[in-house]
Amino acid sequence: MMKKINDKQLRQLKLSANSKLNALRKTQGDRFKPTNLDLKGYWELLIVIDSLLAVCILASQQEEYDRAKLVPKEHIGKCLELARDLLPFEEGEFLDEAYQLFQKTSE
Repeated sequence: MMKKINDKQLRQLKLSANSKLNALRKTQGDRFKPTNLDLKGYWELLIVIDSLLAVCILASQQEEYDRAKLVPKEHIGKCLELARDLLPFEEGEFLDEAYQLFQKTSE
């Protein structure tokens, strides 16, 4: 039998959500944008996009190729940095807290 969430638990959950669910920012309608991308400007954005494209080209190659000539290490590094920046660690903490609360109420 599932227990009802009390007001104190709900306030704790809301407080946690407000402080940790911040990897996405709501835009128009039902759309969201990542908030944790920190770029110096358009030039850096273009470099990151170019790096992503270069790594995709590398991944799509079916014949033999010289990796060092096709994709410089900087491109791969930029892609890995972007992937790391997009990981929603704080959201993961919130989900753990919400799950623990759910477990308590379902006992």
